[in-house]
Amino acid sequence: MTIFVAGVHGAGKTFVTKPACQRLGLVHATASQLIREERGLASWNAAKEVSEVDQNQLALISAARRVRNGGRTLVLDGHFVLRRAPGDHERLSIDVFRALECSSVLLFRCTVPVLLERLQARQDMSWNEAELAAFSEAEEAHGADVAQALRIPLVALDMPSTQVVAAWLVRLSGDMGAAHG
Repeated sequence: MTIFVAGVHGAGKTFVTKPACQRLGLVHATASQLIREERGLASWNAAKEVSEVDQNQLALISAARRVRNGGRTLVLDGHFVLRRAPGDHERLSIDVFRALECSSVLLFRCTVPVLLERLQARQDMSWNEAELAAFSEAEEAHGADVAQALRIPLVALDMPSTQVVAAWLVRLSGDMGAAHG
């Protein structure tokens, strides 16, 4: 089972989800981490511009399959939409999420001014408010399309805390052992 945690860059996916997974004993990974481990290289830059999208998605699917083959729930944080270049956003194929065996989605939402502040704190000055707003809208819309096509639940969370995410992970994973971990 894969619980997909989505949201734009700077929404807090890793910051909030990783400690929740550690507390619950669930496997957490970022899509970029799994792709880098599988391919031995990164095909994106500091501005989050991605090349080699198809090869990256094949690597991600392969790496996620290895985690799931170990019998563990994978909490995967990533994106429904990738940035090819500033203002050029590509929606990933629904087939990618089907192959990842996504069972549910947690979609992190955050206000554009907060996103911009967080990205600038990371020294990423390549975004502006208009592009972040467009990217956020595309991420939410495509997330809804993917969830509907796969007939899986999508839970939208506005700037959630680790505790809120942990509660949703327990509920979505159905892992009652994790509730006591």
